[in-house]
Amino acid sequence: MDLTERNEILKRALNREKVARKEAEKILEAKSNELYSISNALTQSNNQLKELLDEKSSELEGVFVNIIDAYIVMDLTGNVIKMNEAAINLIGYNITLETINLFKLLKKGYKNYTIRAFKQLLELGSYSNYQAVIITKDLKEKIVQINACLIYNSEGKPIAAQGIARDITEETAIKEMVIAQQKQLKLIMDNSSIGISLSSQHQLGLLIANHALCNILEYSQEEFKNIRLQDLTHSKDKTEFEKFLRKLFIGEIDTFSLENRYITKTNKVIWAKTIVTAIRDEQGNIEYQVATIQDITKEKVAKEKLKESENRLSTLISNLQVGVLLENEHRKITLTNKQFCKMFSINASPNDLIGSDCSNAAENSKRFFKNPVSFVKRIKELLEKKEIVIGDELELVNGKIYERNYIPIYNNGAYKGHLWSYEDVTIQKNYKESLKAQKEKYSNIIANMKLGLMEIDTEGSIRYVNQNFCEISGFSEEELLNQKATSLMLLPEDQKRAQDIINKRNKGISDSYEITVRTKTNELRHWLLSGAPNYDVHGKVIGSIGIHLDITDQKKLELQKEELLKSLEQQNDQLNEYAHIVSHDLKSPLRNISALLTWTKEDLNEKLGKESLENLDLMQDQIEKMDYLIENILKYSSISNNIELSHDDIDLNNTIDNIIASIYIPKHIEIKIISKLPILKGDFTRLQQLFQNIISNAVNYIDKEKGLIEIDYLENESHYIFSIKDNGIGIAEKDHKKIFTIFKSLGNHDKSTGIGLSIVKKIVDLYKGDIWLESTLGKGTTFYFSLKK
Repeated sequence: MDLTERNEILKRALNREKVARKEAEKILEAKSNELYSISNALTQSNNQLKELLDEKSSELEGVFVNIIDAYIVMDLTGNVIKMNEAAINLIGYNITLETINLFKLLKKGYKNYTIRAFKQLLELGSYSNYQAVIITKDLKEKIVQINACLIYNSEGKPIAAQGIARDITEETAIKEMVIAQQKQLKLIMDNSSIGISLSSQHQLGLLIANHALCNILEYSQEEFKNIRLQDLTHSKDKTEFEKFLRKLFIGEIDTFSLENRYITKTNKVIWAKTIVTAIRDEQGNIEYQVATIQDITKEKVAKEKLKESENRLSTLISNLQVGVLLENEHRKITLTNKQFCKMFSINASPNDLIGSDCSNAAENSKRFFKNPVSFVKRIKELLEKKEIVIGDELELVNGKIYERNYIPIYNNGAYKGHLWSYEDVTIQKNYKESLKAQKEKYSNIIANMKLGLMEIDTEGSIRYVNQNFCEISGFSEEELLNQKATSLMLLPEDQKRAQDIINKRNKGISDSYEITVRTKTNELRHWLLSGAPNYDVHGKVIGSIGIHLDITDQKKLELQKEELLKSLEQQNDQLNEYAHIVSHDLKSPLRNISALLTWTKEDLNEKLGKESLENLDLMQDQIEKMDYLIENILKYSSISNNIELSHDDIDLNNTIDNIIASIYIPKHIEIKIISKLPILKGDFTRLQQLFQNIISNAVNYIDKEKGLIEIDYLENESHYIFSIKDNGIGIAEKDHKKIFTIFKSLGNHDKSTGIGLSIVKKIVDLYKGDIWLESTLGKGTTFYFSLKK
């Protein structure tokens, strides 16, 4: 190929290359324009996204700042970076004022749990329902529930954590309280002596049947799921039972009570007091029925036996050891007995005296009495007033003493006659006089002796000291009571010896010994101590009584040693005798009286009817008054003798029911509980004494034809405040403080000893409460007292 041809080929190739380059440049220019447009679009889109992100971030920040729950952001070491107002209120700290590390706020014991939760947060990126107890700035404990998640940087690494914390302290406390109340309710149900059931009209059997119900009717709880109470009702009582149920269902009544019979699983017939109460919904429809069943079979049997005995009493009354004379409204004798004829030297049988006119009986009998004019005058006075009089004492010329009772008899408000009863109380009167002399004797000893007297319980705690003991020891009564005598005043080397002596006293051993004590001013003094066991009325050792004589001067002077020892020996003998008598012998005459009364009651129990027994009880009140007085004195003393009070759950509603059932309440007096009383923790005996003494006091001093006693209570954060209101005679304002002083009694009521309200005051003091009253003479009195929760 020649040169020209080759050039031509190269030229054509070069042209083709130029054309291709121009095409490539056009394509590159087009792609550049397209890339520029895309770049501008992306820049604009990024700007929009950034604005949107800033806007949403601002909105989110506003949400977290204003939410009710606490919102906190912290770094990975626990230091708070950010917090809202709710978080400041929750923990008490403010990040703008101080540095806060959340880990340091944890209560001790939550550290390991928190470390595990934080590890899980780092692994998973979030953690829910973490709960812990924190200590706030004001040192309060709060339970918090936290939901948290991690915050990451642009490289995806965790740099912080954020969470919402909610205070669940109150919620947790409420849950725990509900659980506790459920347990308490279950305990009450399980341990109640009364059968309790819950049923629904939509279910065949019982929803709930407690242990007592199962024991009474002999069916298991599983069997009761298919049995209703009406299914077990005796056929003779079923009609009445179902009649009340129909009234309950149609809304005529909400509760009913009746005594009926049930057939147990073993076909035994039992009597029960049944109370059924309907629980209704808002529309008045019955949702549930609550029934209580109390086995009264024994009471029914007892009533039947009592009725049988009443039929025999009219024939037995003639053999009473009390002279009885029953006159009608015309003063004609309708009943008398042999004892009456014997006491008044009547040479006739009781039957011969029936129908005799007693109009001149007082004139005919006055020769038997020391003061015949007064005897006749008193008879006329009693017949005119027609009021019950118990315990009139009559002195006879032969030296005997009769106790006379006068009881008018009314039927539907109409006077139908009266009952005289005469009892020879010469022996009892001598006992009373003896007791009175002994009481005065030992009261004078206590008042005038110059020796320190101290009573301790079996644990060695001081229960009583007299003024002279306070003077020789240097301590006040308040500083001594309830303290351990050995550790308070004895030297260390003597404390074991003293404890050994206390142990001997608890075994009934008396002794005397010398001991060195340290007074309040740290002065060492030498005492001679004579001690003896202290017994209760049942002969049980409840502690010891010690008589203390300061012999420091005698020890120092060593003068008149023999005379002093002889004198001390005599004093110790007397004081040992006194200690025994105080704890034991004072009750001895009363035991004799009690035995006499018990014998009399047992002898008369099967001879008299219910009304007659009540009348005889009234006759015996005066005989028992001294025993009642000393019993109350022992109760008064025993209040401070308890080293500690029990703290059982006491349902005061049951307590009031027990009191109403146990004390005599005349038919014209009504007792109302205004508000359902609380269940509180306390000592059953003390609380019963407290309410019983105030209620008894109210009953004794109500003078209205229709008596009313109202019991109510309020409560505050620290105390229950009770009120017992009556419509009695009232108490003058000048006596409002006097009545709480021992042996200070207003009026001359037969059963008033002047101790009841003193006992009330001591019990209220034990419960760190207060007692006061409001009263208007002639209208009534309201006692208020508070008991610490």
